[in-house]
Amino acid sequence: MALPNLWRLYNLRSSPFFQATLRQDSEVTPLSLFVGRRNERQQLLNAIGGSRSSRQAVAGRPGIGKTTLVQAVKADALAAGYWTSAEIIPITADLTSEDLIGQLLAGAFDAVLASCPQASGSAVEAAQQLVRTIRLRGGGFTVSAAGFGAGGTSTQAVSSPPGALLLDGPRVLRDLLVFALEQGASGVVLHLNNLENLSEADATRAADLLRSIRDQALLLDGLHLIVVGTTDAVRTVVQSHTQVRSVFSDPVGLDPLAPKEVHQLLEARYRSLRLEPDLPVQAPVQGEVIDALHELFRGDLRGLLKALEDGISALLGLTGDGEGPQPIGLADLTLVLSRRYKLEWLDQLGTTLWQRLEAWGERDVQAVLTQADLVKLWEIKQPSVSQTLQQLVHSGAADVLPRRGGEPLQYLLTGATRLALSRR
Repeated sequence: MALPNLWRLYNLRSSPFFQATLRQDSEVTPLSLFVGRRNERQQLLNAIGGSRSSRQAVAGRPGIGKTTLVQAVKADALAAGYWTSAEIIPITADLTSEDLIGQLLAGAFDAVLASCPQASGSAVEAAQQLVRTIRLRGGGFTVSAAGFGAGGTSTQAVSSPPGALLLDGPRVLRDLLVFALEQGASGVVLHLNNLENLSEADATRAADLLRSIRDQALLLDGLHLIVVGTTDAVRTVVQSHTQVRSVFSDPVGLDPLAPKEVHQLLEARYRSLRLEPDLPVQAPVQGEVIDALHELFRGDLRGLLKALEDGISALLGLTGDGEGPQPIGLADLTLVLSRRYKLEWLDQLGTTLWQRLEAWGERDVQAVLTQADLVKLWEIKQPSVSQTLQQLVHSGAADVLPRRGGEPLQYLLTGATRLALSRR
C-alpha cells in the first residue's frame, strides 16, 4: 500500500528539497529552476564564444552548485548554436589516457546525436563504431569495432582494442568535430566532472592524464571543455603542469549562494511543484530556518536541502492551533535532526570515531583545527589523526578547507555533524 503524499498538505506535488542536479532534458528537475550565478554563467559562456576551442575550470566547495551551473551554461551554449548534451563525463581514479580519450569521444558523439539525431556519414559511423566498442568494454566485453556497421556507407577503418582509442580515438574525435562544424554547429561543449571525489594522489594522476592527451584531444578545433571540482582538486589537476595550465583559462571560483538567493531558489521550487494552481503554496518551513541552516552548512546547498528533506519529512503534517499546516520552526527541526544524525554517524563511523567527534564538539563545534591541534585534543599519534580525518572527510562528517600556500591543512565539522552534536 502506497504511503500518502503528505506534501499535499502544503499544496505541493512532492518534496521541494531534492538535491538532484538540474538538467536541460528533465521535467522533474528542469533548468528553469536555476537561480543566481549570472556573472559566472556569462563569464563561462563568453569564453566559449571567444575562440574556436576553449578549456575552462569551475572550482568551489562541494555542494554549492558547480555542476548545475555548468548544466545551465551548456543550455546557454545550445541556444547560441553549440552542440552539447545534458550528460556529464566523470573522471575517476582508475582512468587511463585511453579511457579519457574514449570518454571525450563518447561525450562528443552524444552531443552530436542530441543536436542532430539524423547525423550520418563516415565521421559519424566511425565514431559510432568506436563508442559502441567503448561501452561494451565498459560492460565487461571486448569486441572488435569492425563488428558494428551503421549502414551501407563506406567508413574509415577503426582498429580493434587493445590500443584502438590511442590509435584511432583522436582522429575519430577530430573528424566528428569537423562534421559538427560543417553542419553549422558553433562547436561542441563537453563537461568533465567529479574532480572533488579524487584523493590528492588521484588528482595528481588526473593532471598527468590531461597532460598526456593535451595535444591529441584537448586542443582540437571546435572542442570546448569545462572541468569541475573542488578548489584544491582543480588547482592540482589543471594548474600543476605548465603544459595544461597554459591552455586553460583561469578557474572560475564559486562562492556559496547568498541566503536571499536560497530563498528565491526555494520559492521557485514551490511555484513549480504547486499542486492546485488556484491555491497558494504554504511554505513547509519558516524563513529563519533557511538562514540558520545556510550558516550552519556554510553555504553547502546540497547539505542544506538534505537537512530540510530529512527533518521536515519526519515532522510533516504537524500543525499548530490553526486549521492548516504550519511552517516548521528551527527548534523542532534541530531536535529531530540532532537525534537522527547522531544515530546515523554512530552506525556509520562506530563508537571510537564518534567519541572523537564528540571531543571536537565539546571544544567548539565551529572550531577550525589542524592535525597538530587534533593530536593534542584526541591524545593520539599523528598517523592515527591522519587516518581518522581521512575517514571523517570521506564519510562527510568533516570537511577540509582549501590549502593556503605552505600552511597546514585545516579541518572543520560539517553541518550534519554539528547538528548531531547539538545539545538543543
